[in-house]
Amino acid sequence: MSSDIRHLQPESVHFNYSRHLEPGTPPRLPRGYLPRDVLWNELDHADSPVTMLIAPAGAGKTLGVAGWVRHRHRTMDDADGSPAAIWIDAGAAWNPGRLASLIDRGQVAATAGPSQAIIEADPGRDGTDDGLARNADASTAAPAAPNLIVIDDAQRLPAATIRFIDERLSHEPASLRLLLLSRWDLLQTSLVAQLLGDLAVIRGDVLRLADDEATELIQQHARTDDAAVTEAIISRAGGWCAAVVLAARSVRMAPDPLQMAANFGAGDTRFADRVANEVMAALSHRERHLLLCVAGEVVVAADTAAHLSRNPEAPQLLAEMASDGLLVTRVSRPERAGSQTADGSDPDAAAWYRIHPLLREVVRRRMAAGGVDVEQARGTVAVAVHLDLARGVADRAFERLISINLADEAAALLADDGIAMIACGQGKAISRFVRTFPEQVADYPDAWFPIAVERWIAGDVDAARHWLDRIVQHSTDRSNDLEAVCAELMQARITREQLRAVTTKAQDVIARFGADGEHTGSTQFGLVTILLIELGAAQNWLGELDSAERNLTACIGLCRNVPRLSAIAASATSYLAMTQLMLGREHTAALLADEASLAGPYPVTGYTADRASLVHDLATMADVPWTDTNSGRPARHRSLHPTDFCSQFWARLYEARARAGAGDLIGAEQILTMPFDLPIADDLPSHLKVVIQVERGCLAALVGDVDGVGAIEADLGAAGMIGEKHLLAGIRSDLSGQPQSALEDFELAVTTTHQRAAGTRALALTCLAQLLDASGRASEALGRLREAAAETAIRRNALVFLGLCRHGTPMQVLLAALRETSASPWVHEVAAAMQSRADLSAICAATMPSPSEQIRATELPVRPVLSSRERDVLRELARGSTYADIGVELFVSENTVKTHVSNLYAKLGASRRSEALSIARGLHLL
Repeated sequence: MSSDIRHLQPESVHFNYSRHLEPGTPPRLPRGYLPRDVLWNELDHADSPVTMLIAPAGAGKTLGVAGWVRHRHRTMDDADGSPAAIWIDAGAAWNPGRLASLIDRGQVAATAGPSQAIIEADPGRDGTDDGLARNADASTAAPAAPNLIVIDDAQRLPAATIRFIDERLSHEPASLRLLLLSRWDLLQTSLVAQLLGDLAVIRGDVLRLADDEATELIQQHARTDDAAVTEAIISRAGGWCAAVVLAARSVRMAPDPLQMAANFGAGDTRFADRVANEVMAALSHRERHLLLCVAGEVVVAADTAAHLSRNPEAPQLLAEMASDGLLVTRVSRPERAGSQTADGSDPDAAAWYRIHPLLREVVRRRMAAGGVDVEQARGTVAVAVHLDLARGVADRAFERLISINLADEAAALLADDGIAMIACGQGKAISRFVRTFPEQVADYPDAWFPIAVERWIAGDVDAARHWLDRIVQHSTDRSNDLEAVCAELMQARITREQLRAVTTKAQDVIARFGADGEHTGSTQFGLVTILLIELGAAQNWLGELDSAERNLTACIGLCRNVPRLSAIAASATSYLAMTQLMLGREHTAALLADEASLAGPYPVTGYTADRASLVHDLATMADVPWTDTNSGRPARHRSLHPTDFCSQFWARLYEARARAGAGDLIGAEQILTMPFDLPIADDLPSHLKVVIQVERGCLAALVGDVDGVGAIEADLGAAGMIGEKHLLAGIRSDLSGQPQSALEDFELAVTTTHQRAAGTRALALTCLAQLLDASGRASEALGRLREAAAETAIRRNALVFLGLCRHGTPMQVLLAALRETSASPWVHEVAAAMQSRADLSAICAATMPSPSEQIRATELPVRPVLSSRERDVLRELARGSTYADIGVELFVSENTVKTHVSNLYAKLGASRRSEALSIARGLHLL
């Protein structure tokens, strides 16, 4: 059972079908559909932003609401105008971003008209909860966005999506118009939202069938008007729609309908199971065989059903069963422009169907119990799976083998195709398989590595380490065994013990096997990509950035032409973006982060998405216009892999920069001085430590801490970071009022080697330009500034132009002069961004407390409590306003101002303005 994953393509219909269908029309209504007037009236009167219909399985939620939508709203089946309602089948693919996009475009539709509202058609991948969505073809026009979004099986939405709906309902209820069909209550804020009128909850009692409705259904499905039969079923079903229909169908097939109905009404506690089994037994052999063959599918395409059952008449059989409206339900999705049905003419062949949960449970039990029918279905599905594998379609093979209890073959497939399966989003299915079939897993050592990788990617490091230990112990040739080498590397990434030695060993193995994949078989192809990613991640931490760049680029090249490995390519791209950031190429890093975030055949989620967003935010934070959105932004919560210490380092740096951008330099310093939680007593690698030290040195300079800058300068010198040492020496000299000494140190910083990520040389050039111009050497200053602009143009790092020197010419003046003589777009962008801004050193000098002021503030016995008017007066005093100016600004008399100032001085323990402002800075009141 082998399949070369390099040749697997996503175009097969058996690859594309999913329970997560495109947003589309409601399910088709069966023949003899019974309108649910009570439910429809409740829905008509529910005008809240969110309406939630809560009822158990089999209550008739789906068809009841589908009838209401088709009778009350335009749908995508209607030719006149854009749809007023869109139907969504919930699942893991509906993440917060995807649902938000649909909701926001629905708002546009409501305000701007149908022609401007577009939704994204985004079909999923597989029939499990792990299913992922695929972007629609960009060249195909998507249907217009809805005013109402109906989400069926809403309890299947990811927890993050439920939280998103909760937050929207709490903060922006007017942006929502949702109808959620769920088996239980979902929203945590439901009580508050109901009190505010933003949430309407309809309980399952409105779906209970009245006697006349139940009678009509029984007559349709049992095909008898015998009052005794009707009364027996009604008395036992209690208005439960599924039970009524199942009982009626079983009565129809019974030789003695009256006796069968009497048995159902006798109070058997397993009523639902009995009637469902009776219905299953009453089906024809072909129908029963078809249902057994698709037992593992929640939503199934008609041609996929024909393939699995090896019966070309399967589409017609499904259509016949769907006409009754219970066993299976036909679900609709919009046809793409230019698309055709499977055989070019038969619409049944292109239809999709959902198996009813009750019937699916009966089929599952029948499969577990065994029997002739079950063995026949099992053999048929096995043949279909093997045919798929033979032609390179393996996307659903694993789940199908499990559904027919062929655990040994599933384990063999996992060993052969496990890496690609994980990349396709089947990690949860693999995890369930390991828990359910431990004996088969133990018998297939080749399956251990994919299991370890699945746990590793899920962030379960302890479980991954268990499997990695087993792999290493089982290996007989650790020097050439790719799995063993990769396992050792992953172990080293966890503990950081002998990481450099293991990395060197892994690099040698890659060189021997050939990173281009020419010397690897299909099984090792995915393994090589994992080894390249782990090698690149380890080298990022160790500072071997050029090697990391080569390995990650090789991994991306291997995966580029294999759609099933697109998630691995995205992960490698996110690591490569981190590499580029540390190489001092912020703009390239941002582009790579955007590329990693783009959904290929399988969308990017989890650790990869958060790593990419972190790199993107760090890179764009340095870009202009940083004064608008790139400074002072709150630090986002990100989920970073437990072994990705490099990303954890940069996440902390991002948080510190966000604090500093918001004006909290002390908080930023505290973040940077916190110890890192490393697995062993080890310091940061030098290429990361220098970034922290330079960042801390700049923060100390902004608060005027000369001693702090000097201490960091000494640490850098002791570590051999000479370029950075001279940079901080120049900053210290500038703070001390020694511009000539500062000039000499900045010149040395420019000409000395330095770490690329710290941006030392560009910052030294801008500081040098400020001091040169202040000393009367304007032409030299512009030359140095032009050199800094040329160096940062590709990087798009504007932070070095914020103005760090206290005794130099303001940066906005220098940039304005440079703009007059430069045609560089980058110079013009930076000059425009700094045009109305003072230097950062000037801003902080007036508002940030000096070290002595911080100490004095801690000596106050009680923190003063100022009134709002006293705070206004304090701010005006800091601006240098006179008492008369303050009176005019605050619309009070000068005597009143004097009274406020006197009270303010008393609370601060000051006797004059300068002392009051000094204490206020120490207390962070300014």
